[in-house]
Amino acid sequence: MSEEHLLSHDIQKIMDEYDKADIVVSVSPSYWADIPGQFKAFIDRCTPWCNTHEPHATIKPGKKGYAIALRTGPNMPECERIISSIEHFYGHLEIECMGHLGLTSVEYKTDVEPRKNEIIEFCSNI
Repeated sequence: MSEEHLLSHDIQKIMDEYDKADIVVSVSPSYWADIPGQFKAFIDRCTPWCNTHEPHATIKPGKKGYAIALRTGPNMPECERIISSIEHFYGHLEIECMGHLGLTSVEYKTDVEPRKNEIIEFCSNI
């Protein structure tokens, strides 16, 4: 198999999972105030499924999407930027954005514990 075939095969497997799902939840940490490069590369590789690329592949309609961003710093604007990137991506896949959650000041696993009720409440709405 060629390298090009292998590269398109792995993204196809992920998009097949998106196609099967009713709900898509994307979670991203902040890397220098934005989504990590690996996540950006994934989004870029999904271009053939985006509604701005004609002709484009499609996933089944009616998907609901949620975005979660977390960062170690105390300010929310970085989380909002990440959430915006995820929601923009969803828009091009025609996934309806249903909600988002930004978690700040999360550096260690123990930093999540005080936010447990907020996280549970967010998840209960999914």
